[in-house]
Amino acid sequence: MINGNDSEDILSAFSKLYFFDELVHDHLRFTPMGSTEKEVADLLLNLGDIIVVIQLKWRNNVHISSDEVEEIKWLGKKCKEAKKQVKESIKYIHDGNLPPFENGKKQKIKLNAEAKIIPLVIFMNKRIDKYEHIIQKHSDEGLNVNCFSYEDFKKMSEILVTPIEIVNYIEWRQKFFEDNGSVDFMIYEADDGTISFTKPNKNESLVYQFLSENYGIQKANELAVDTQMFREFLHRLPEHTVMRSQENSDCEIIKFFAHFDRIEIHQFNEKLELSIREAQNQNKEYTLVGSLRNVLRAYAIVFVSSKYGKSIPMEILYQGTLKKSEVKILLQIIVYWENNTDYRVDFCYCSFGEN
Repeated sequence: MINGNDSEDILSAFSKLYFFDELVHDHLRFTPMGSTEKEVADLLLNLGDIIVVIQLKWRNNVHISSDEVEEIKWLGKKCKEAKKQVKESIKYIHDGNLPPFENGKKQKIKLNAEAKIIPLVIFMNKRIDKYEHIIQKHSDEGLNVNCFSYEDFKKMSEILVTPIEIVNYIEWRQKFFEDNGSVDFMIYEADDGTISFTKPNKNESLVYQFLSENYGIQKANELAVDTQMFREFLHRLPEHTVMRSQENSDCEIIKFFAHFDRIEIHQFNEKLELSIREAQNQNKEYTLVGSLRNVLRAYAIVFVSSKYGKSIPMEILYQGTLKKSEVKILLQIIVYWENNTDYRVDFCYCSFGEN
């Protein structure tokens, strides 16, 4: 038998696997002045400028009936409750009066009151095979909300390998069902000629059309190989943070990298691997290996191979950056070998404004 806390623990543990501990908040109770205890949501995925608000609805196995119609009726009732809770969650966050909440690393993080809020309802009920993927609004003041079964949520997360892809897909999926309704079968041809066949309402196969539109299936699969190295790199990132210029600075770096799509990850990995090779034969104190720029996201990343872990002063890098007014985030990656078998990656991170 699964109780409420157990089901939420399952959702929390699974989310941390895909979203990184730094991005997940699952203890979200607070007490407003002069009121009783409230809960913002069952779980938040916090990317800083984007927050996914997740409400989990579960059906205790003791209460599940053999009547699918009865279980669908249960889901309708629970979805109505979840939408009300989501609207309250959005208000709590946008009011800006919430206390800091611990993330999966036990760091106290203040939520961005100006963040874009993306609501999501997940239900756990093994009896329900078919369900409405969008909970439709019933008034002008209402909102449409994505609905996933827990199994479909897992499938989506396993296929989409970066937090920002998951966020973008949730938004894209909602618009798809708003525009097309309950479509049973789709054929999609991407710009590269790749053809994908999907059944949108089944097993979250619509993910493949999303990937086709963004990359083409073949390219998406090729780029997915890069993500394993990148994920391992990010999971080790906090242990490389020797000195923090501000509290929870490693969390800010994770949020920054959580916005990377597959193309950015591929380019990052190429520069990182080159820096590792260069550092093996490093004779000078340091060498500038290369850089990455993204004008739309206003960041610059500089890769340095170093003999002893020495970095380039950040003020020199910033002064040498073209169009400084367009750079809101400057990140220096320093790679050096500690011995013949082990290399280290250190970071210098500066934020000059809201990203």
